[in-house]
Amino acid sequence: MKNLIIVFILLSTLVVAQAPNKMSFQTVVRNNLGKLVVNKSIGVRLSILQTTSNGTAVYMETHSKTSNVNGLLTLEVGTGTTMTGTFSTIDWAQGPYFLKTEMDVNGGSNYTITGVTEFVSVPYAKMSENSKVSDATKTLTNGTNYGDMNFWNGTTWVPLNVGNEGQILTICGGKPTWTIGGVCPGTISALNCSSATNNGTLTATTNTSSVTSVISYTGGNGGPHNGQVVTSTGVTGLTATLQAGSFANGNGSLTYTITGTPLTSGTASFALNIDGKTCVLTRTVSTLQTSGINFTSIGASVGSFQNNVTDIEGNSYKTVKIGTQVWMAENLKTSKYNDGTIIPNITDSTQWSNLTTSAWSYFKNDAANNSKYGKLYNWYAVSKTTNGNKNICPTGWHVPTDAEWTILMDYLGGPNEAGGKMKEVGTSSWDAPNTGATNSSLFTGLPGIYIGFYGSWLSTTDIDSTTCWVRFLRYNSNDRANSWYTSKNTKSSIRCLED
Repeated sequence: MKNLIIVFILLSTLVVAQAPNKMSFQTVVRNNLGKLVVNKSIGVRLSILQTTSNGTAVYMETHSKTSNVNGLLTLEVGTGTTMTGTFSTIDWAQGPYFLKTEMDVNGGSNYTITGVTEFVSVPYAKMSENSKVSDATKTLTNGTNYGDMNFWNGTTWVPLNVGNEGQILTICGGKPTWTIGGVCPGTISALNCSSATNNGTLTATTNTSSVTSVISYTGGNGGPHNGQVVTSTGVTGLTATLQAGSFANGNGSLTYTITGTPLTSGTASFALNIDGKTCVLTRTVSTLQTSGINFTSIGASVGSFQNNVTDIEGNSYKTVKIGTQVWMAENLKTSKYNDGTIIPNITDSTQWSNLTTSAWSYFKNDAANNSKYGKLYNWYAVSKTTNGNKNICPTGWHVPTDAEWTILMDYLGGPNEAGGKMKEVGTSSWDAPNTGATNSSLFTGLPGIYIGFYGSWLSTTDIDSTTCWVRFLRYNSNDRANSWYTSKNTKSSIRCLED
């Protein structure tokens, strides 16, 4: 017995006041060698079976039709020579029903090619005699390409685009789907990021290694998936990759490998979407915390301490003259502008990443870090174009521009040398090796944004609508005191400069 390749194009036009007595049917005919049978008279016997694929035949008819140049045979079920039953009296509501197709490629009744296919759609106009289906549900959707189809989803006609060469039309999840080799694509019921198992750590400006997140899912059907690649938002520079594979039957998990170098600290978010199921995976980018502060320097000092300055909240700061400029020698700690206006404390990382207004936070939202490292701010807190023309520094002081930072760098020998001269010495605050640290400027730069590893300080100079310039120091280099561009929502420290 040979198999028959069957393609339903659509069911018949539905007549409002009368049940249809026929429905259109097309099939591609191949011989026992798999070759198309073209331009040839074909003997056909059609049987409508009830309940199962080998159930009782409630209707049977025969046809004699000729295939076209593509081996396509077109006929109308219900218009052949009746052998058993009456097509118009079939109760389609008592399904399921199956169409058994038998063929004789020599045009006779010696049927050797057989196929059985379940009716995915049925003549709903027939059922509407009892269920009163509205006219709106009887409108077929026009195709856009030759070979496009329609199928009934129980409520309305749904278009199905023509497949690609070699694909097989397969019933997947109760609807016709073009597949490769008849294998239905993988599906799941739900994707759960909230219970992710995270492995490895993420450190700002450090290339990731052995970092994964395992995401659980429910309702897998055992089918294949194509994997996906997702770039991070919030903290950028990371990519989560899921390799192609197959879902388990039932519950299972997917392993995403995270690669790249995170630009800043905070929360990296990945919008996962597989089989149309979505969730957001979040990973924290952070560093180690240390304590202690040291204003000493190694070697001859190029800076000299000046009188302390006090902010609106009474916090007192050491100051230092470096060249022609006088800088704070400690990070800003205020939560108010110098006119008393409160700056919002935002602790939620998602809310922070979407801000276009002023905000501050502690490192890791831990107030214990304030005494030594000060607060962290976004660019909107220092820009007078976004903060209502307010000054976050004490009266007579201001947040420096990028050009004013450059004056400091140039005085200290340029960005390739300035970094070491600006960092606090030792490893009580910076992690080893704290490369090149002498603090000869007495600037006493601290790793406030990633305690132990990295410090950055805001300027009021922006690049475009989303990025700005900061100055950046790191634990393992003395040549990173040059300008560094970053998101306006990146958390950074502030050093005020005397007017």
